[in-house]
Amino acid sequence: MTGIVITGHGQYAQGVMSAIQLVAGVPEQVQVVNFTKGEGIEELKSHMIQAINALESDDVLLMTDILGGSPFNVAVQLLTEPVGKNLKVVAGANMASIVQALFIRENVPFEQLPAEVIQAGKEGIVDVSAMMEGTM
Repeated sequence: MTGIVITGHGQYAQGVMSAIQLVAGVPEQVQVVNFTKGEGIEELKSHMIQAINALESDDVLLMTDILGGSPFNVAVQLLTEPVGKNLKVVAGANMASIVQALFIRENVPFEQLPAEVIQAGKEGIVDVSAMMEGTM
């Protein structure tokens, strides 16, 4: 089973995991890493490495809150470092994309997982007003 690390600014990771647990229960092989006020990049990197190593899987999907932010930058940096795991990074993770990752990770090859997760995230964003007006 692919391991998942969710990371983001403030309490994003912990908050989205709290919401997911209400919808989907407590998932296995998932770690959260918050990037809180006053924390430095090296501390964030250390926490991310600890989270990666806490997972039993050799394949780990890192899901970050926003492209270009510090959690994203650290995740990308880890792609080039020997952390002992196969890593993939998805930026802009929302609840729809994370839930999708949790549900399909056992049945989708690791190489295909990011594309599937990104598609679910996009489909989870809907202009409901336009839909109700029949313009979608």
